[in-house]
Amino acid sequence: MLEAELDARSDSRAMMRTVLETVPAIVLRISLDGTIEFVNRILPAYEAHPPVGQSIYAFAPVDQHEVMRHAIETAQRTLEVISYESIALAPDGSRDWYWTVVGPILRESTLVGQTLICTNITGVKAAERALIESHERLAAALDAGNVGVWRWSSVRDLVEWDDKLCAMFGLSPEQAPRTRAGFLALVSDDQRDALSAHIDRALSSGIYLDFELRADLPGEVRWFVIKGGGLRDASGSVSGLIGGVVDDTERRRLVEQVREAQKLDALGQLSAGVAHNFNNMLGAIVPALEIAAREAGALSPILNDAKDTAMRSAELVKQLLQFSRRGPAHVPRPEALETVLSRAYALCRGTFAREITLTQRGFETASKVSVDGPHMEQAILNLLLNARDALEGVSASRARIEVSVDEVTSTGAAPSELTLRFRDTGSGMDEATRRRVFEPFFTTKPIGRGTGLGLSTAWATVRAHRGSLTCDSTPGVGTTFSLSLPIVGAVARARISPPEVASEPGRGELVLVIDDEHSLRRTLAALLSASGYRVVTAASGEAGVSAFRDERADLVILDQSMPGQPPSVTLSQLRCLAPAVPIISFSGLGDTLPEATLHLQKPVAAETLLAAIRTAMTAL
Repeated sequence: MLEAELDARSDSRAMMRTVLETVPAIVLRISLDGTIEFVNRILPAYEAHPPVGQSIYAFAPVDQHEVMRHAIETAQRTLEVISYESIALAPDGSRDWYWTVVGPILRESTLVGQTLICTNITGVKAAERALIESHERLAAALDAGNVGVWRWSSVRDLVEWDDKLCAMFGLSPEQAPRTRAGFLALVSDDQRDALSAHIDRALSSGIYLDFELRADLPGEVRWFVIKGGGLRDASGSVSGLIGGVVDDTERRRLVEQVREAQKLDALGQLSAGVAHNFNNMLGAIVPALEIAAREAGALSPILNDAKDTAMRSAELVKQLLQFSRRGPAHVPRPEALETVLSRAYALCRGTFAREITLTQRGFETASKVSVDGPHMEQAILNLLLNARDALEGVSASRARIEVSVDEVTSTGAAPSELTLRFRDTGSGMDEATRRRVFEPFFTTKPIGRGTGLGLSTAWATVRAHRGSLTCDSTPGVGTTFSLSLPIVGAVARARISPPEVASEPGRGELVLVIDDEHSLRRTLAALLSASGYRVVTAASGEAGVSAFRDERADLVILDQSMPGQPPSVTLSQLRCLAPAVPIISFSGLGDTLPEATLHLQKPVAAETLLAAIRTAMTAL
């Protein structure tokens, strides 16, 4: 019996020795004061100075002592098993992480020592740190890219949103829907079925193609691109979807602005062509009506009315030219926008309904910009009048127009751009209407209430100042026009215009008229002949130069748009023949020839033309 008991104890000791030698941990026994009494193995680094007999705290950095002491003393006091993580210090100075379990050693219910089982977790900690850093980099990338993350388990029908995605949809985490049906309820009716079918296809194939989603959020419409992929379970079956959402609103707006600019540029080119031809026709009609009115007797009032109508038509053409950016050159000069705006305000305050609240803010410290004051004032006035019309039918309590200013500043530089925002609280516009607001002759006003050129000419004026004019609108909320201008100081050359002087009859001077329009040449010849001048006409620049060689004219009227050689070449050839000859450039597009003596835009009244001729001749 005793022999069997001794054999059992021997087997037990042998098994314990085997366990201590093979267990992937360092096992220590320490006394109550922390002295190491036993260690199951001695690492090579400690062979020169075995740990037995030394304090357990000698193998840890000082900053780890408090963690160790708290765990060891707690285990002594409670007689419970306690675990902790700490760093061990090797003789060569290297540091390893260990997970240590402290347990009591009892003898007849009395605590006589403690065991420490220490497992090296350095690799685990490194992997944990790498995972955290990877998550941090991913989070930073998602945040920089403005990407919200989602996950949907089709098995549990559970949708998970991150905070970024909730913010993108204007929801708190508590408000974010957690089921597929709840999410689809956020989608507009015209997209809901398409998105539902898109999700079904992704579940079937495991491939989630990009989906462009329009979100009708409170107060605005935003566009998102939903990206994703399939989630698979252990068997390889698709168990859900995961992905991200990118806010695509600004990109779409920029693309739309480029599209609109291209469309408006094309319309501008068409308008310029129409305006040029129309001005040429009016250029012949106006003086012909004036000549006829002089001899018509009782019909003179009717012909004068017709002339006035033609001149009003010419004003309409000038607006078309301004839209096409082919009108008379702007003369920008540095001026505070607050001054320009105040002049427009002065016109509005006396005409707007008293129920409309008109406010402005941010102009006190705004930088100056280089603008053609009258043209920019008219553009601002057009925007204010449009805002006023948008408030028709809006209650006095919410009828409001606010004009604010912001400055965009490059890093380390002065402000580079100034933006005016015209906000109204009107009924707003749908997307189809908003897309067309800058088209000439497009209007939502009743017949007789507008020409449809107010916003288009404002757009053209801003573009001529190297700025931009954009529109954002939400039905039921209101509309905002944003007018941006560069903060620069360059001043363009002023256009040449005749001074206001009285016309005088000619005294037999010879005038050469060079224009490809037969009716205009004939009408001008009749008008000038009746006013005391001799007239020679030519239908092209080449013919005009030839005519000038034959008969040295006292003055030349030169059209700026003719087939054949450019008018600038014709003008230079005429100057070579007679450097001092006065030359009046005549244009249906509002262009100028810098070398010309004066510039006139078609059509022109007889009095203005005769005054310009006399001014040019007396300037010699």
